[in-house]
Amino acid sequence: MALSLEQLHAFVATVDRGGVAQAARHIGKHVSTLREQVNNLEIDTGLTLFVRHPRSLEVTEHGEQLYNFAKSMLLEANHFDAKVESLLQGIPENLTIAIDTSLIDPALDQVISTVLKTYPYLNLKVLNGDTLQVRGWILSGKADIGIMLSTIHMPAEITHANAYSFEVVRIVPASWDIANPAQQMDLREKLQLSYSFLQDIGMRDADVIGHRYMLCNSAIQLLNLVKAGVGWAHLPKFVCEQALEQGEVVINQGTNELFSNWNAELVWQKEKALNPAMQMFIDAVQTLPGH
Repeated sequence: MALSLEQLHAFVATVDRGGVAQAARHIGKHVSTLREQVNNLEIDTGLTLFVRHPRSLEVTEHGEQLYNFAKSMLLEANHFDAKVESLLQGIPENLTIAIDTSLIDPALDQVISTVLKTYPYLNLKVLNGDTLQVRGWILSGKADIGIMLSTIHMPAEITHANAYSFEVVRIVPASWDIANPAQQMDLREKLQLSYSFLQDIGMRDADVIGHRYMLCNSAIQLLNLVKAGVGWAHLPKFVCEQALEQGEVVINQGTNELFSNWNAELVWQKEKALNPAMQMFIDAVQTLPGH
């Protein structure tokens, strides 16, 4: 049976619009052309799809049964055309993005949403890990592109570009009875919570100020521990915004006690050519305002 997509399109449009003339106007074809396509479909299938009345068409039972199948075939044909266009644009079948757990933020979710809406046939995977894990995933090829804290040396195999910078604040549990701003002596007596990767790369002393400390590889987990009253920490302010608004933690630092802004970096293998989806992710992340 030699059916054409044009026949199916004419048939579906005629059912949807309730007549050949209405369907022809909708899809921009001559009435005679559309009528011929519908008639040929009936001949090719051997089925009567419409009952012709003087001023209208009535879909037969066979026509009703074939209608949804015809719509499905047209939809699949559209998917095929879109996939072909995607391949012509150089869009890969799969893309893996690695996001540092310390940088997880709704703004990045919006970027990912935009990429998927633009390239709906892209199989996208998101990995979450600490800074060293993201770097390792990029080096091993497990991830195509990543965003991570730019606090470690980048191997020569990795290309990196600045994403954005963000403010870091000292937060303490709201339940603590402690001066604000606290003296360093007072803070040393309390348990400090810090990133484990800083110790892994030999930079623990850049953050930890005392002998009592606990390490963790997730900013969200560090925040939850502060909220639970376990200790205090230096964290990105954007991670703490909701907890600050709800009074679960408080910023404890002097007005002249500012911490250097931290930076987020985009990373990918030097040997990996940027495809349009990767480039869109890079461009969108770089337009995000500082947190």
